Amino acid sequence: MKHKRLIIGSPYLWKTMMILFLFCSSLPSFAQNRALHGVVLDTSGEPVIGANVRVDGSSTRGTVTGLNGEFDINVSNNEKLTISFIGYLDAVISVGNKRNIKVILKEDTKTLDEVVVVGYGVQKKATLTGAVSAVTNKEITVTKNENVVNMLTGKIPGVRISQNSSQPGEFDNTIDIRGMGEPLIVVDGIPRDKAYFSRMDANEIESVSVLKDASAAIYGIRAANGVILVTTKHGDSSDGKFNITFSANYGWQQFLYVPETASAVDHMLLINEKGYNSFDGNYPIRTTPKYTWEQMMEYSTGKKQSTNWTNELFDSNVPQEQYNISMDGGSDRIKYFFNLGYLKQEGSYKSGSLNYDRWNFRSNIDAKITNRLKATVALSGYIDEKNQPFTDIWAVYKKAWTFRPTSSAWVDGDHSLPAYDDEMLDSENPVAATNSEFTGYRREKRYNFNGSLALNYDIPGVKGLSAKAFYSYDYYTTNNTEYRRTYKLYNRGGDGELQSFIRNSDSYLRRNTDPRYGTVLQLSLNYANKFGDHNVSGMLLFEEQYDNWDNFYAQRVMMLDGDYLIYGEDEEQVGSMSGAGDKTRKALVGKFNYDYKGRYMVDFSFRYDGTSSFPKESRWGFFPAISAGWRISEEHFIKEAVSFLTNLKLRASYGEMGDDSGANTYPQTQIAYNINKDQIGYFYNGKFMAGVSATSIPNPKLTWYTAKTYNLGLDFDLWSQKLTGTLELFKRKREGLLATSSAVIPGTVGASMPQENINSDETFGWEISLGHHNRVANIDYWVNTQISATKNRWDYHLDSQAGNSMENWYRSDVSGRNKDIWFTYEEGGRFTSYEEIRYHGTTGANYNQGTLPGDYWYKDWNEDGIVNDADRHPVATFNLPVFNYGISMGASWKGIDLSMNWQGAAGVYNSYNEVFTEVGPFNGGAVLDMYKDRWHTVNVNDDPWNPNTQWVEGLYPATGHSFNTGSTGIHNTSYIRLKTLELGYTFPKVWMNKIGVKNLRVYVNAYNLLTFSGLDNIDPERPGYQGGSNSGSSSGILYYNYPVNRTFNIGATIKF
Repeated sequence: MKHKRLIIGSPYLWKTMMILFLFCSSLPSFAQNRALHGVVLDTSGEPVIGANVRVDGSSTRGTVTGLNGEFDINVSNNEKLTISFIGYLDAVISVGNKRNIKVILKEDTKTLDEVVVVGYGVQKKATLTGAVSAVTNKEITVTKNENVVNMLTGKIPGVRISQNSSQPGEFDNTIDIRGMGEPLIVVDGIPRDKAYFSRMDANEIESVSVLKDASAAIYGIRAANGVILVTTKHGDSSDGKFNITFSANYGWQQFLYVPETASAVDHMLLINEKGYNSFDGNYPIRTTPKYTWEQMMEYSTGKKQSTNWTNELFDSNVPQEQYNISMDGGSDRIKYFFNLGYLKQEGSYKSGSLNYDRWNFRSNIDAKITNRLKATVALSGYIDEKNQPFTDIWAVYKKAWTFRPTSSAWVDGDHSLPAYDDEMLDSENPVAATNSEFTGYRREKRYNFNGSLALNYDIPGVKGLSAKAFYSYDYYTTNNTEYRRTYKLYNRGGDGELQSFIRNSDSYLRRNTDPRYGTVLQLSLNYANKFGDHNVSGMLLFEEQYDNWDNFYAQRVMMLDGDYLIYGEDEEQVGSMSGAGDKTRKALVGKFNYDYKGRYMVDFSFRYDGTSSFPKESRWGFFPAISAGWRISEEHFIKEAVSFLTNLKLRASYGEMGDDSGANTYPQTQIAYNINKDQIGYFYNGKFMAGVSATSIPNPKLTWYTAKTYNLGLDFDLWSQKLTGTLELFKRKREGLLATSSAVIPGTVGASMPQENINSDETFGWEISLGHHNRVANIDYWVNTQISATKNRWDYHLDSQAGNSMENWYRSDVSGRNKDIWFTYEEGGRFTSYEEIRYHGTTGANYNQGTLPGDYWYKDWNEDGIVNDADRHPVATFNLPVFNYGISMGASWKGIDLSMNWQGAAGVYNSYNEVFTEVGPFNGGAVLDMYKDRWHTVNVNDDPWNPNTQWVEGLYPATGHSFNTGSTGIHNTSYIRLKTLELGYTFPKVWMNKIGVKNLRVYVNAYNLLTFSGLDNIDPERPGYQGGSNSGSSSGILYYNYPVNRTFNIGATIKF
């Protein structure tokens, strides 16, 4: 017995028995496991590299796909595999008795689970109750342009964008939301302006959200026109890996619809013809023509050369290049994103004196300091420089289209001797005006830097409660130089001697700077939790913003040619400043979100906002907003009855907002007197002493205007988001718009009446958007369309009493009437023969003794036999388009992708002036080539007043006759334009991984490739004299803007 106990108690025996037991118990398991080989591909057949393959129910058994998307793993017949990869839906595979499997991962296109950036946070798209539209980086960057704002054109419902110019560094465009005016732009929580947004590098942007209704009210006194939220990229890797992405784009710019001037012979013929067609100067005796046949023969035989000023001044193809490098990555503790971008855009001037370049940088670092404390550090900024000759751009284009072809650009073709002769319309030669070496230059340099720190702490003890602190510092300054340089023009005299003429004799150099800085402080408590089927979230935030700005400049008459003021004279030097000030805004912000089962949603927000722009008694305002939604598709009776309905949501919102954009600082003028050294004064002891003038009377009750917004929306998704759509109806009512009272005060007061909160108006309209995405025969394709319409109306407009009802009828700004109504008399047709002219039944307007075949006649609206101002009635509208629409479409197949973006506008009108409405303006200036298509007599010497004369029809009337009278001069500039066409190819990953490259895509791209419009010879986006991009009924010279460009690009993106 003793021996037996020893054996049983031996530790060696126990170990041996345990090993045998474990081995035997594991035999069934080993018997069931076997090798399984698989490959993971995407829908285009490309291998998915790095996909996670794991056995369900096991935390240790798994693998990762290799370079060919292949994997090997040991599994048993009754187990399942889950294959996952970022951006794709998980695939679950039952193993069964399979030895080889092929898994196709589908892209995650469940838009209802997406989150959308909203005011001070994000929200699921499914439970969103506001009118919010968003675009991603991919949708933005398919358009290649130097201006981010232009890259959004036609892509967001309700957002109207008009490009006025492609001038390098000018960023001249107009943007509004639903016709309400320029919106507030917020970049990563920091309020910005359009100038900053335009200069951003599109590659650093993650998404752009647009708040169009009460959802914008959370931004208070600056949100009345809507809000654009820009979110930049952050690192998204958590496995310690990083990506380096380099992109390059090279483009060639061409310019849309730049008018050409006629040759010297055609110019002479049409100028003579203009004289012949003038009744007053030719009846009954024809006057002597300006140009003789001998002069014309000198050019037609080649003895003299015609000058094409467009060709002398501008290049037809101009380069533009962009480069970008970024790095992102991270781990569980830290994530980072770095971006550096460079852009260079050359201008159209042959001299090379017009150009722009910009550097952008951005760094976003997210750190997990502890399990509860997280921090985000962001640094960003840009440095840019714009160069142009001293002469204004508009003046150059005016000269290009008005200088006669009979004048010379250079003396003897020598490009160091700009010419001057009697045929020039003014004392400046355009070839010298476009060259900084002659005329001088304007150089603008901007420097912007921003740094911010955000801390987020999860408060223990209360699930879902966190505290956040955010601080941002922004610094901006300029370094601008304006140099008016003395130079010479030359002429070869009759004796062959070279004569010179001094220009810009009053040479000067001006340096100026505009430093400013701003801070943003935010302290908030955030809460989000789920109680069964109830989802609750909320926020309470304190915000303080401070802005400070300054301006000063110095100027000297130059003694020596140089870039510094030290080369100037002591006498007549100028030093001054203007525009200094500061502003503080403070706010208490709150919001509350609730939904039940994602079926019933209610959102409430408020902002108690204050600004130093107004008097102490009226600085603060309360701006609430409420919205609600009902996902009808989540009701059981709907799910059972309509199986193809994925989502159907009805929502409505109401909000109140303000706007202090019309105010600068308070008081807006100095109370008492202004010094007017250049206007008022007196002489004392032989010296001029500056005088003073009274300022306007301050208004202690002045405050911002308020805006109330109403929105009703319907969202739907059918057949698992294959077809999606949104319908919106909206209205905004504003009260307290600034106006000056018509009350009369005695002149002895010496001051004007102050502005008051008097007027009110409303904006209303609708939006429709539809989208379709599908896959057919290995081809993925998508189509997204959107259209919107907007109108504005005065509810109340302060005006003096009209003398009678007719006078009141013709006023454009009247209470109860739509804004921007364009009154004029209406074109009825054209005279095609002398017989029609003779028996025409009315007089006035364009009809008189000098009327010729081809001239226009106008409708006698009041039927009194005379066409005059009493026949004016609404024929068009001023301002931006009533209708805006866009179509985005694309497809991809086996690495090949095609994208198109169409943008259009309707209900937009422009009138033009000068070179676009007169042949040979300014006493015989150049004739545009397009005017050769005109009504004219069969023979040059035929008498236009003889009823037997035969005429040839044309687009324009007889030379010198009006085509700018009444509605004839108002052009419907509706259009549809192919803004973007891009064809790309992504190389197979199998090829790229062999050389250590993760991704390589090459592409060709075109911007503004095609335009369809009823307008002849003018780009429909070119601003006019009135209408379009002009403000209301005001007029200007925007038609001499630098033209809009068409760009062809080639580029590549490579990721390591």
